[in-house]
Amino acid sequence: MKAAVLTAPEKIELQELEKPQIKPREVLVKLAYCGICTLEQRLFSGAMKIYYPLIPGHEASGIVVEKGSEVLADYPTGTPVALDLVTRCGECHYCRTGKSNHCSNRFKKGQKVLGGFGQYIAVNASQVFPIPQGLSLREAAFSEPVSCCIRSLKRVGLSLGEDLLILGAGPMGILHLQVANAMGARVFVSDPEEKRRTLAKSLGAYKTLDPSKEDLPEIIKTETGGRGVDVAIVTTQAKAALVSAFSCLSKTGRINVYTSYGDKPDFPMDANTLHREEYLITGSEGRTEQDFYTALRLLAYGKVSVKPLISREVSYSDLSLGIQEAMTTNTYRVLLVHED
Repeated sequence: MKAAVLTAPEKIELQELEKPQIKPREVLVKLAYCGICTLEQRLFSGAMKIYYPLIPGHEASGIVVEKGSEVLADYPTGTPVALDLVTRCGECHYCRTGKSNHCSNRFKKGQKVLGGFGQYIAVNASQVFPIPQGLSLREAAFSEPVSCCIRSLKRVGLSLGEDLLILGAGPMGILHLQVANAMGARVFVSDPEEKRRTLAKSLGAYKTLDPSKEDLPEIIKTETGGRGVDVAIVTTQAKAALVSAFSCLSKTGRINVYTSYGDKPDFPMDANTLHREEYLITGSEGRTEQDFYTALRLLAYGKVSVKPLISREVSYSDLSLGIQEAMTTNTYRVLLVHED
């Protein structure tokens, strides 16, 4: 089989490898699409290292080719599936307490790590999620990022009728917007780029704001009767966005630092203000299996539209260029389309 193998930072090689042989509890899947996510971008740039050589890719969909003799679920040949490719061990403290997104062993050598940039992949049956009728393989490849947004909004306990501010209208900001709309929130979106604000508005943002030209706290408080938003989600690495998030937050408000940073920025909040305003602050990392299952259903129900986020599709021959384009603000999501 063909596979794009990361052998060193900024070095992806197209290699011919043996097709995986499945174990009794595994399923063999022929991959169709795989998103080039921030994780793959960091692995490619060298900002993040697991080990080399490595087949990256974790936002994937494909078709069942074979299932093992001990697989209990009905996965006949030809079944279209979405794949949860961040492996969970099921044995550590976090897996056993419902926090498998923090699995202690998920990236350890010896585990099957990622693999979405290969033509075929053998995965545990628990990682296979059949795609509901009417949802395309292309769209189903977004199950993983949508599930991360579900986890994020669950962390802050977003409730029906609350006001939410999303800072950053990149792919994850736009997906947060749609999940929050499905949860019954009124959503404000802040981003300095007009095209991103336009997309956010078209996908249901109550109001879009330009933080480079508008006074966010003033507008937000005017729109919320002087209170501020109940929840803020920071999806951009711009440090000013974190400051803005707190300045727009109501008393007892909740904030999730969804994004990760290349450095360690100072936190723009003093302990006394935190005490007096009763803010709740969290982060969110990845998602659980339940979040993944919910994401696939939201996509199938049409509650989240991902077609506007597909900026480009690339093949193996131009994958390196696709990764580089995915790292710019000119794209939302670039997809690897697997060749026959």
